Amino acid sequence: MWAKTAGRSMTLSELLTKMQPRASQDLFYFADFWEVMEKRGFGPMLALPSFIACTPIGAIPGIPSLTGVTILLIALQILLGSRHPWLPQKVMDIHCDADQLRNIVKKIKPHAEKIDRFLIPRCFFMRQPVFRSLIALNCVGCGLVMIPLELIPLMGFIPALAVLIMAVGMATDDGAVALIGVTISIFGFVLGFEHLPGAIS
Repeated sequence: MWAKTAGRSMTLSELLTKMQPRASQDLFYFADFWEVMEKRGFGPMLALPSFIACTPIGAIPGIPSLTGVTILLIALQILLGSRHPWLPQKVMDIHCDADQLRNIVKKIKPHAEKIDRFLIPRCFFMRQPVFRSLIALNCVGCGLVMIPLELIPLMGFIPALAVLIMAVGMATDDGAVALIGVTISIFGFVLGFEHLPGAIS
């Protein structure tokens, strides 16, 4: 269960590289990433919106809700057993400033290379449908709470971080990391439900 395999689906550094806009781009569209990564599975697809929500870009009004809806739609497709993720064109048209995203990725990438040493294929029971559904349910919940939590500054960071960690676990075949993300998501739900009544009232 804990043994290594010959290799991972992808590394965290590779995932970040795919999120880095080309030098000629002024805007980075979700569709750009989707075109490159759609055959790599649901993990990378969940990673991009959650990553954006965890960066300073996520503080822009409307971004937490948009990324939350995107996470929700992708996670629902995992629950429905879809083989390839699909998103409506309105979501594909979501974009952010390419220079800002490029600089964020550039700063994080050296740290990602260090983290890659600890990301190994393990806990393969997470590939079973029941556990895959557990991760998807947690991502659905995180996507949902991110929408109203936009009313509270920085509160959407916790569910977004939880999805990002689960997505990294899925993308790198590291079930232990995915479990850490599940744990953080539960903490995010508790914290979110404690603060939501005050934000709505």
